[in-house]
Amino acid sequence: MPPGRRRGGGPGRPHRRGRGPGAGRTGVSQDRWETLRLRAGVSVVHTAAGTHLVGPPDHEPVTAQEVVVVRALAAAEQRADALAPSAAPLLARLRRGGWLRVTAHGPGGPVHTLDPRQRPDRPEPDGVPPGLRLSRFTSIVAAPDGGLRVTSPRAWAEVLVREPATAAVLAHPATERPAPGVDAAAWQRLRRDLCWAGLAVTGDEDHDFHVRQWSPVDLEFHRRSRGIGVGQRYGATYWGRAYAPPPAGRPPARRPVVALPRPDLDRLRRDDPTLTAVLEARRSAREHHDGRPITLDQLGEFLFRCARTVLVGDLDGVELRARPYPSGGGLHELEVYVVADRVAGLAAGTYHYDGHDHALGLVRPPDGASRRLLHAARDSAGAERTPQALLVVTARFGRLMWKYEGLAYALALKNLGVLVQTMYLAATAMGLGGCALGAGAPHAFTHLTGVDPLVEDVVGEFTLGTVAQSPR
Repeated sequence: MPPGRRRGGGPGRPHRRGRGPGAGRTGVSQDRWETLRLRAGVSVVHTAAGTHLVGPPDHEPVTAQEVVVVRALAAAEQRADALAPSAAPLLARLRRGGWLRVTAHGPGGPVHTLDPRQRPDRPEPDGVPPGLRLSRFTSIVAAPDGGLRVTSPRAWAEVLVREPATAAVLAHPATERPAPGVDAAAWQRLRRDLCWAGLAVTGDEDHDFHVRQWSPVDLEFHRRSRGIGVGQRYGATYWGRAYAPPPAGRPPARRPVVALPRPDLDRLRRDDPTLTAVLEARRSAREHHDGRPITLDQLGEFLFRCARTVLVGDLDGVELRARPYPSGGGLHELEVYVVADRVAGLAAGTYHYDGHDHALGLVRPPDGASRRLLHAARDSAGAERTPQALLVVTARFGRLMWKYEGLAYALALKNLGVLVQTMYLAATAMGLGGCALGAGAPHAFTHLTGVDPLVEDVVGEFTLGTVAQSPR
């Protein structure tokens, strides 16, 4: 007799259909059954204290006898009615705890899958309440391997709908009886699982302001970028290695270049105000002194302080950089463009800052797109005139996304915040006026540069100039 099997059944020993876990609840029969598998990202961990299933932030103790079944569930999908009757208590416990990826099958094949991401936050319902509808936080997307994936940042599980006819539930979850030809049991099972997962709701889900204040996009971005409910595909997975080489830093400019003067760092270290003085004096200056425009020397010193490339290195084939501000993973995906409007010593136009050579490369002379960028900056700042110089910060997304899953864009915004604070402090130390903006004209930037926005796009703007006599 093979190891792990005994008379009375083992993980793979067949039993009479209709007797497995969930049989009484789902109507398991010759043409309707379940398959079970451990949810993604779960590990079996052995310690001195015993054996546990671990799927952060959850854990579940299992006995030595239960480990055989658990390992079978980890290795492949198992028919629920083919597992030993002695496994029923374990399977019920794992189901209640959200450890099992459960697929309901019908005569035509798999109908839908309940795919947990964490422990359920509510008990499994006995039935489906009236007035069921999809939550406003729920989204439906095409799954890569077919079917529709139903997700929500407020749900503890996702649902993958595989059978087209049953997918009509998503349009009318309150409908109790399906159209002719659609399996009624499968219809009700999907409605119940949508309700249990938190993907479908009844009543007013926005009666509390702390719920109403969140848009679906904001909540989804927040939770996923923090690794909440995303499974194992999160963090520095280097997933891009299977598809492409790591994106290198931006190549040198092949256009007219304006060399920038380098400031005397020894003088700055000696004469600059203290960090505390700069922090306490920092203000957002929205208006500039038009009788005294910022100079090319001042602009060059500002860029040198904030965004120059200090050194370039390589780690396992990935190009790393060092700049005055920190960057997640040392990748430094941010680029700085200068839309010069009134800069003494510099012709108006849009330039890219080359932090390696400390130079400005001309992207385009003044045109309609650059004017739109300047006007959008004026309107966003609530200023009377356009800024003397507008710094447009972009991200070359591939630098981060090749390495990171789930948090790459959030990391770009964190890096932007660090750069913006560096800009504020440098401007204050130099006696210049700067102001970070909350919005701009990203389409104008795309039109101006011709860069594919999936490759590089605007993530922030910062106005810079001399301080007006009465800054506000």
